Amino acid sequence: MILLTGGTGLLGSHLLYELVRGRAEVVALKRPSSDLEELRRVFGYYTDEVEELFRRIDWMDADLLNQAEVERALIDVEQVYHCAGMISFQPRDRQQMIRFNVESTANVVNACLSAGVNKLLHVSSTSAIGRPPEDSPARESMIWAHSKTSTGYAESKFQSEMEVWRGIEEGLKAVIVNPSIILGAGFWERGSSSMFSRVAGGLKYAAPGVTGYVGVQDVVSAMTQLMNSDISGERFIISEGDYSYQQMFEMIGQSLGVQRELKQVSAPLMRNLVRMDVLAGFFTGKRRITSEHVRAAFSKVRFSTEKIIQATGMKFAPLEQVIEQVAGHYREDHTGLR
Repeated sequence: MILLTGGTGLLGSHLLYELVRGRAEVVALKRPSSDLEELRRVFGYYTDEVEELFRRIDWMDADLLNQAEVERALIDVEQVYHCAGMISFQPRDRQQMIRFNVESTANVVNACLSAGVNKLLHVSSTSAIGRPPEDSPARESMIWAHSKTSTGYAESKFQSEMEVWRGIEEGLKAVIVNPSIILGAGFWERGSSSMFSRVAGGLKYAAPGVTGYVGVQDVVSAMTQLMNSDISGERFIISEGDYSYQQMFEMIGQSLGVQRELKQVSAPLMRNLVRMDVLAGFFTGKRRITSEHVRAAFSKVRFSTEKIIQATGMKFAPLEQVIEQVAGHYREDHTGLR
């Protein structure tokens, strides 16, 4: 039996489809308030038999911060995919995010040790990979180090990884994946999928920063291959390639049929936008642009995928092809798009 956390998110929903399509016995944890309609939408991208597949999922309400509930969920479970996690770049969410991501991972690790599961696969992020010297790609061996400019998300993922390494030291068989920015269909108004909504909505500016991107199906493929291998005590960067934000938005625009010439945002303009956003935040209580967004917009990080290719032999789908597929689903869901 397989247990999955985070099944109502972008990566988790695509992974969950792959597991139940293969007729695996799956227990999926969720919050009592979770809305499963977006998950149904994702399943609908792949099949007309959505409800039949849904009936194969054993849903269980559980609070990942409650050790007893997590332990109860792992009864008779052999494999665990831990995809759940909080993502935010808002200063007000920093401590809550760190606490949730780290404590939930610690609880999952402890429950796996107690239940004697065969293997845990933990989803981390390239944010938890140490930064290399300029013009060199980041590799799995590079250790993340805290600094004044570290994002709360990176800190939370690094500390979460430390809980997994602790579990490995205590005898747990586990592997960690570090995906770059994941592109997949669904969840159009949040996370990486919102890039499609922003471009369709008339985006005019793009930042010069560079980072890695990968299709969700490639991440799912890497995860299932690693889970069903003898590999343990390792972590793997999962990324198709490195692109600037401008390249990304222009490829998305072309795929959506709304191609336009984007202006590259300058550092002075970005600082002015932050000041305006801070001022607006005094009245609305919310900020859309933070210092963490600014640093990401101008940072340039590249990633090596040599390790995962050597371990699995997998070939990544070209990002342009991934974007075309995702854009097609976006158009299906937004019939008014011209």
